[in-house]
Amino acid sequence: MRDEFQILLDNDREEDMARMYKLLARIPEGLDPLRSRFENHVRRAGLLSVEKVADQGDGLEPKAYVDALLEVHTQYAALVQTAFTGESEFVRSLDNACREYINRNKVCAKNSARSPQMLAKHADNVLKRSTKATEEDDMEKMLNQVMTIFKYLEDKDVFQKFYSQTLAKRLVNGTSASPDAETSMISKLKDASGFEYTNKLQRMFQDMQTSKDLNSAYDEWLDQVLEKEEKKEGIDANYQILGTGFWPLQPPTTTFVPPPAIVKTYERFQNFYTKKHGGRKLTWLWHLCKGEVRANYAKMNKVPYTFQVSTYQMAILLMFNDSDTVSYDDMAEVTKLQKETLDPSLGIMLKAKVITANPEGAPPQSGTTYSLNYGFKNKKIKVNLNIAIKSEQKQEVEDTQKTIEEDRKMLMQSAIVRIMKSRKTMKHQQLVGETVTQVRSRFSPKIPDIKKCIDILIEKEYLERLENDELGYLA
Repeated sequence: MRDEFQILLDNDREEDMARMYKLLARIPEGLDPLRSRFENHVRRAGLLSVEKVADQGDGLEPKAYVDALLEVHTQYAALVQTAFTGESEFVRSLDNACREYINRNKVCAKNSARSPQMLAKHADNVLKRSTKATEEDDMEKMLNQVMTIFKYLEDKDVFQKFYSQTLAKRLVNGTSASPDAETSMISKLKDASGFEYTNKLQRMFQDMQTSKDLNSAYDEWLDQVLEKEEKKEGIDANYQILGTGFWPLQPPTTTFVPPPAIVKTYERFQNFYTKKHGGRKLTWLWHLCKGEVRANYAKMNKVPYTFQVSTYQMAILLMFNDSDTVSYDDMAEVTKLQKETLDPSLGIMLKAKVITANPEGAPPQSGTTYSLNYGFKNKKIKVNLNIAIKSEQKQEVEDTQKTIEEDRKMLMQSAIVRIMKSRKTMKHQQLVGETVTQVRSRFSPKIPDIKKCIDILIEKEYLERLENDELGYLA
C-alpha cells in the first residue's frame, strides 16, 4: 500500500490518493506511513526545484529562487486540501518538509543566511517603484507569497536585518511603489512575529512623516526670513531627520568637505533645526545625500542635460565651474574624499563619458587630469550617475553579517538572564534547552554559542556555578 502511494505521488494521481486516504483514515494510525512518505516526497521535490536554479551561483535572481521555493509549496498545499481534506497532520507534514528544503538546500549550503537574504531582496524588488506598475491586487498577492516563505524561515532575524536595510533605502531614496503596500507588509510581519520585530520599521515610517512636517515648517520659516530674490537664488533642498537608534544606516567612511555652493543652504537649515530642537545634534550622512546638477555646456535640442549625482560627485563636478580641467590631486585636496570613495565616483562619470581623462584611459591617480566632455550625448535628458558601487554593496553585506552575530549574542544572553531570574537555580542542560525554546522564533541557535553566552554571564557575575552541574542566578 505504501509503495502504491509513492507511485500515486510520483504521478500526481490526486483522485486515487483521495480514495486511498479515505480508506486508510478508518484504520487507527493507518495514515501515519502515508504522512511520512508525503513529507519525504515534498522535501525531495523542494530540493530538486532549488537544484534547477542553484547552478547560477551568485548570479541567481532572488525572484527565480523564491519562485522555485513557492512552486513546490503551492502544488502540495493544494494537494493537502483536495486529496487529504486539509487534515491537520498532513498540513504538519507539509510544513516540516517546507521548513527543511527552504532552510537547507543547495543555494544556502555554504551560508545559512542566504535564504532569508534572498527573500528580503525579493521583497525589496516587489516593493520598489518599477517601470511596470504593479496592480494593487498583484502586489498584495506577491507580499502574501513572501509571507508564505517567511513563515518557514528559521533565521527570521537575518530577514529582518536585510529587510530593514532595504526599507531604509526605499524610504530615503523615495523608491517605494506605494506607502500602502509598505504598511501592509509591516503589518503582515507584525502579525507573524510580534510588535518587537517590527518596532524599528514602524519608527522609520514615523521619522519620514515627521521630516515631511519639518520641511513644511522650514519652508514657511524661509518665507518669513528671506527676501523673494534671496529665496529664488537659493537651492531647492529636502531634509530627512532619521533617528539614530532605528535606522540601519552607517556613518560615512570618508572625510568630506561639502562644495561651497551648498554650504549656506544646509547651514541655514541646521540653524533652524537646532533652534527648534535645542540639545539635539545633527550628523550629516553625506554618502546618502544626492542632488541634481544642470550641465549648461551640453544640451539636447537646446535643453541642458541634468545629472543626478551623489553629493560626492556633485562636489567633483562643481569644481569644473572654475576651470575646464581639474587634476586628480586638486580633487582629492578640495573634496578631502579618500581614494576608496573618490576613485569609484570618478569611474562612474568616466564610464558615462561626462568627463574624460588625460592621458586617455589613465587610472585615477596623482598626475591624471580630467576635462568636461563638451560633446556629451545621451538618450535621456536626465542622466543618473548616482549608481551603487559593487564593492560597497559587498562590504554592506559583510557588515550586516557581523551585526547579526552581535545581536544574536545579546538576544541569547538576555534570554538566559530572564530564565535564571525567574528560576533562580537550574541544571546547565535544562538552561540550554530553555534558551533554545525562547530564541527559536528569531533564529536557530547553535548549542556551543549558548554555552559560550553562559560562560560570559558567569564571567560578568550574573550567574554562578553550583554543585551537580547546576547554575545559580546572582541578583
